[in-house]
Amino acid sequence: MGTSTEQIDALAVLRERIDRVDEQLLSALAERTAICREVAELKAEQDIPMMQPDRVAAVEARWAELAAACGLDADFARSLARAVVAENCRVEGVMLSAGENGAGASVFARSAIRIDHVAIAVRDLDAAIAYYGGVLGFELKERRQISGRISGMDSAVMEAGGVKFVLVQGDSPESNVSRYIEAYGPGVQHVAIEIPDAPEALADMRARGVDLLTGIINGPGLDQIFTKREPNSGMQLEIIARAENEGFDPRNVQQLFEAMERENVY
Repeated sequence: MGTSTEQIDALAVLRERIDRVDEQLLSALAERTAICREVAELKAEQDIPMMQPDRVAAVEARWAELAAACGLDADFARSLARAVVAENCRVEGVMLSAGENGAGASVFARSAIRIDHVAIAVRDLDAAIAYYGGVLGFELKERRQISGRISGMDSAVMEAGGVKFVLVQGDSPESNVSRYIEAYGPGVQHVAIEIPDAPEALADMRARGVDLLTGIINGPGLDQIFTKREPNSGMQLEIIARAENEGFDPRNVQQLFEAMERENVY
């Protein structure tokens, strides 16, 4: 059955209404960004750090609450809030880095949002899941096995509230996870910091001479960059930029594991 003229006309009217709402949305976002510019000017005058993690969390929670009251999905609202805040942080960062108080500020000083997750190397993954889940009350979100050229690892994502741990165990003595434990003992293998713009972060770190393990590893709604382990602190950093993906893409994990094997690092 074909589409009638009346149906086509009705569809056109509905699309016009959607277009008007889109214009209102973008106008409201432009107004929000303008206010954030005023905030950036005030922060520069008073030497206040750009990122306020408590404020970011409060905005996401408020958007989720407002969305639920309007019959919208709360998780969608949180993702949308995160995208809007990330863009406003980028605008503030540009302003602060151009000003006297922000001259030469790193991408972390300008736009680090939060610790996205902490990867923890363990000797026994099942025992670790039992402890973090059964004792501490974290929820097991997923388990995954990754294989490289000569070894592999097993991982488990554990979440509680806004805290996310990724437990990792090597599958053989040759695995970079096993080698990490042999060198440093079990514990924090790397810390992931969320930022809004992965290309900006990569350019900034390269300009600062950061020893990088990878460039940008792209996945659906997810960009990741990894540093090599800094010898003085023993810390490896992951820089992560999220769009709509709150989890991990197996191809990204695979590329990281293969890069560590290729560079013979752990």
